[in-house]
Formats: sequence, structure tokens, C-alpha cells
Amino acid sequence: MSSCREGMICFFDGHNLTGDVVQLYPVQTPNIGWAWNDRASSVWNRSGDELCIWTDVDYNGISYPIAPGATQELLFLYDNAVSGFSINQCGG
Repeated sequence: MSSCREGMICFFDGHNLTGDVVQLYPVQTPNIGWAWNDRASSVWNRSGDELCIWTDVDYNGISYPIAPGATQELLFLYDNAVSGFSINQCGG
């Protein structure tokens, strides 16, 4: 399993927290950036806040909440579809 520092939000391009990883601070991120847009296949929320992933930039599209400390496989509509994320603000 790849590393993910405590307090960070980590996106992995492989399932089961494998492959390349990007570690991001838990701040409002309306656009994850071109290098990771539509790339993540699993997530580890090591922050103390609820993470909400979004399939489109600027908090649009379909959202999905991930509890503090939880890992999540991104399947079906969410696999290779994350474009941004918000903190403690899930829902549209």
C-alpha cells in the first residue's frame, strides 16, 4: 500500500490504494488540476473532515461523501471521474 500522510487526502490511480498517489491538503478544491482530473480509482481520506468528491469542476456533477479516516474504492460513475473535492460541504 502506498503511503498517505496523516491529515492529507490521497488519490491513487490504481484500485486498493495502489499506483501513483497525489497527497493534497483538506481545503476546498474546485478543480483537482489537469494531471489528476479523471484519474483517481481509490481515495484515502486521512483528514479529520468529511471529504466530498465531485465528478465535474466547480462542485458540479455527481458528489459522493467519504468519512474522515475512510478509504474508498471509486467504482462505476466515480472511477476515473473525480474532477474536484470539497470539505464538509457535500450535496448540491
